[in-house]
Amino acid sequence: MSQWFNRTKLIVILLVVIIIAGSIHFTSSSRSQVTVFEQAVRDVLAPIQKLFMRISRSVNSLLTSIGQIGSLQEENAALKAQVLELEQQLYQMAEYKRENEWLREALEFKKQEAYQMQICEVIGRSPTNLFSSITINRGRNHEVTQGMPVMSGNGVVGTVQSVTATTAAVILATDPRSAIGGMVQDTGDLVLIEGDPDYSGMLLAKPLSKDVELEQGDILVTSGLSQYFPKGMPIGEVVEIIPSRYQLSFTAYVRPFVDFSRLEYVFVLSSDAE
Repeated sequence: MSQWFNRTKLIVILLVVIIIAGSIHFTSSSRSQVTVFEQAVRDVLAPIQKLFMRISRSVNSLLTSIGQIGSLQEENAALKAQVLELEQQLYQMAEYKRENEWLREALEFKKQEAYQMQICEVIGRSPTNLFSSITINRGRNHEVTQGMPVMSGNGVVGTVQSVTATTAAVILATDPRSAIGGMVQDTGDLVLIEGDPDYSGMLLAKPLSKDVELEQGDILVTSGLSQYFPKGMPIGEVVEIIPSRYQLSFTAYVRPFVDFSRLEYVFVLSSDAE
């Protein structure tokens, strides 16, 4: 019973305060002077009014934010779609730029050499080693045959190893199974160019006679003595010479001019006579 009385008493007091505050507000709004009692009540109620005003603003701000969530999500999704589209456009532009650069190199090569040239795209690589072999999108239907030389704008790539109707496997010059006749550009001394057995991406040059001399910085090109590569095709630069055990011969490490790790397009050569 006492609890009910206390609650009723509290409610009555609050109602009286609200009535007094409302009366003061509505009666004093048109008067320039207020009573001392009204001033005291205003001062007492000011912190409460301030608290309720802040709570009201916070609630309004929260409700506004909740109402904007849907539109913000839609705007965010639209912006993500635009970013994705721009990224795709930039990627396509970069691809076109690389293709144009490579085609310019191929055109320059065509001007210098009297050979027919088929431009091919690299569509596959050796699953076991990056410097072993590649697959190109030209084959028997395009008159590509085994043994044909494969070049890039920078130099020797390798030779066609096998063909299907629409593809060909190319053994790279960096594969240890590869053997290409080469020579020193300045002296004409003949060497045999093979791939490094360690698959390091380097080439090995071995002299074909005891009179051959090699120095660091020598440029090696194809000799033209084989039935595959024409004479003078760039191969690489000598970077290190390792003498044999009894100093009777040597092996030279050659850095190829072609970046075999980034091959995208190559071309297959065939002579005009063919």
